Amino acid sequence: MEYVIGEEHAGKTLKTYLRYVLGISSAMTTRLKQLPLGLCVNGEHVTVRYLLKAGDVLSVSAEDKESSEHIVATKMDLDILFEDDDILVLNKPPYVPTHPSHGHFDDTVANGLAYLFEERGQPFVFRACSRLDRDTSGVVTIAKNAVAAHHLHRSHLESTTQKVYLAILRGTLVPTEGTICGCIRRKEDSVITRVLTEDDGDPSLTRYRVLASGPDHLGRPLTLAAAEPVTGRTHQLRVHFSSRGCPILGDFLYGTEGDGGIGRQALHCCMTSFPHPTSGQLAAFFAPIPSDMAVFLRFFPNMNEERIKDYVKNQGTAVLDTL
Repeated sequence: MEYVIGEEHAGKTLKTYLRYVLGISSAMTTRLKQLPLGLCVNGEHVTVRYLLKAGDVLSVSAEDKESSEHIVATKMDLDILFEDDDILVLNKPPYVPTHPSHGHFDDTVANGLAYLFEERGQPFVFRACSRLDRDTSGVVTIAKNAVAAHHLHRSHLESTTQKVYLAILRGTLVPTEGTICGCIRRKEDSVITRVLTEDDGDPSLTRYRVLASGPDHLGRPLTLAAAEPVTGRTHQLRVHFSSRGCPILGDFLYGTEGDGGIGRQALHCCMTSFPHPTSGQLAAFFAPIPSDMAVFLRFFPNMNEERIKDYVKNQGTAVLDTL
């Protein structure tokens, strides 16, 4: 990552610039100090006591030297939406876990990326800055180095990261725009299922808007909704919509398994946006709607992927000029 020092920061120590301008923690600064090329100005290694001058080019590098252990490299098709030196953004298909877990040691996004980087001859450390359930599709962001991961984590904590999901719901959701809130906790006698309560559990908040509604081929009501989870609780959208009597289509935990002929919950993270970890400029990425959800658009008059994309571009807290 490179930064050109402006007049307003001339005379500051590098340590001050790292902490208060770039927001890099003391622990990360210590790690950078220990790397031969961790902190360089105009191509030369410097200490954190260096006094910056206008026009200086600061290079911050925490490149990995070794790959993550215990991630099996597995060849797979990866739908990469964007990649540069700091981030990799991909469109995760349904039925693929994000990271290895019990029963999924070699069939995850992490395994596919390990193979890709092995083919490139580059070390790979898996740093997923967003994760999706196995059966949820859509945008996943990966940090390619520790500094980028630090910035993306801070963006998440400061709520400058935005996600928009597309969900197909069984039923008619009313009102057509609003919020769903409450506390989410594990259901008693279950390690998987969550429930929504008034004050027992982790606070949760979702903003949503109905994009279209209509009957399916059997005359049963369906709703197409865009949802922005302000918090990130386990199964949040699935629990929230089910609590309104409109479970996500195909959700076997909170709705009806196999409902509508789709073999998973009809939930897709169609957009994410965040300040780019190097430039600070807003970066936004749209993941096309998967085919198993796209077939349901025929039940919603005048609704297609382009109209959905236009909605995403013009709603929420971000100005999505990069879509």
